[in-house]
Amino acid sequence: MDWRIRRSGFIGLLPNPLAVDTMLATGIKPARVMPKQFYLDTSRVASNGARTGIQTVVRGLLAGLSSRRCVAHALRWSFEEACLTPLSPEWELNIGRTRRKKPYLPIPSLVRPKYWPLWARTRGMDYKAPLHEHPTHAEHLNGRWLILPELMDGPGARLAADYARRHGMRVAAIFHDAIAWLHPEVVLHWTREQHADYMRALAELDAVIAVSEQSAGEFTEFLRSQSLPMPPVRACSLSAQVLDQERETRLKETMGDTIKILCVSTLEPRKNHALLIRAFEEACRKVGSPKLELHLVGCVYAAGEIGEAVRMAAVKTAAIFWHGGVSPEELRNFYRECDFTVFASWIEGFGLPVVESLWFGRPCLCSDQGVMAENAKGGGCLTVNMRDAGALADGMVRLASRPEFRRELGEQALRRELKTWDDYAGEILGILEGV
Repeated sequence: MDWRIRRSGFIGLLPNPLAVDTMLATGIKPARVMPKQFYLDTSRVASNGARTGIQTVVRGLLAGLSSRRCVAHALRWSFEEACLTPLSPEWELNIGRTRRKKPYLPIPSLVRPKYWPLWARTRGMDYKAPLHEHPTHAEHLNGRWLILPELMDGPGARLAADYARRHGMRVAAIFHDAIAWLHPEVVLHWTREQHADYMRALAELDAVIAVSEQSAGEFTEFLRSQSLPMPPVRACSLSAQVLDQERETRLKETMGDTIKILCVSTLEPRKNHALLIRAFEEACRKVGSPKLELHLVGCVYAAGEIGEAVRMAAVKTAAIFWHGGVSPEELRNFYRECDFTVFASWIEGFGLPVVESLWFGRPCLCSDQGVMAENAKGGGCLTVNMRDAGALADGMVRLASRPEFRRELGEQALRRELKTWDDYAGEILGILEGV
């Protein structure tokens, strides 16, 4: 073989001679299977390492598409170039992808003069190259799907969609909820009109995939109320799988005289931390033995006042522990050590902590309304009115003081058929193929 080919790195592009000889001897023709390719705008979640619910969805969809032998390209919007580009290695780490050692443009493109200006402008870095000029992607965008899996503002969604369509792509979005439109008083970082403009932008897309039947209904009702065109709207419930964590197969053996209650939730008004703390203190007064502990896990973000109230509650009450944001391994240990979880939010688009608790085989105390009640129907959950501190306290008392009831719910959780991210990606593929 010519040493110049070997030195240039082209050797990896050549077929294995032994494999080719074997195919020819047996009469088998080499099969060329081209994987399905999808593009995801991950501009917001990839910019930092925050483990929000939406980032969980983005990570899960990327992992699910990969397990389905699809190629999922994570992108960001470049305001400098007014285009979508691949992610930098640092941003890829933020969405759980392995950092690339050599994030360069494809070396073979160096011999094609049409790409020389791009090499000069980007200094060979592929994450600086516009998608429509990128040697790997430019000639293959026509007919591909761009998925918008994040919560975006209206202008951002339109920029990405318009860019994609100029290059022949189709555009779909994952719709999470209409909470900021329906209940703006419980949203700190978003206004009602901003959310309305975002939903109007989604009305212009080729498909909208809601995370639950409830969210799908809220979106279509909004479009009707605004006399907007109706794109294909489908519901596809999220996965219960916690990435990189095996599903629990055994119940926790109760030991000692302490019942540990876990709450996994970001700190926002609708997540109901103030009512949860009051209800927990009431439950402690009602239960003499065993001793109760409440462990709170989740990031503060914009909810400074709520964060301070939670910290003060942890200082005031020895049985309340505030852990803030934790690593995936730490979170797994919290689930393993707890006796049951509580998710006090009273309104959600889906409510991932409910089904994630079931993934770890732990009973969940959650709302008896909306999508949480829907997620609870399959077993493993106790539902109560999450606007009533007394009802929430009674639910904690019931789970804490009746080990046989906890065990029954735990067994239900272990028996439930829970969706994986592979399942979720398969449903998404089916929806997009049918649009």
